[in-house]
Amino acid sequence: MYQFYEIVGSEKPIYVTKPEGYLSYEEVPNGDLVNYEEIAYLEIVENGVKLYEPLYVREGE
Repeated sequence: MYQFYEIVGSEKPIYVTKPEGYLSYEEVPNGDLVNYEEIAYLEIVENGVKLYEPLYVREGE
């Protein structure tokens, strides 16, 4: 998870609900990110702090 200052300036979109077809790290098969691309961020609030979880899609999709 990232804090906002770590992703500011990124052109990747930020979502408050996870779009269909995007995967979180836990959903990537075997945690193998070699064939996956970080495409967006999902905003999550934990203990009143906004955090940003990377979302992935398989390269070429």
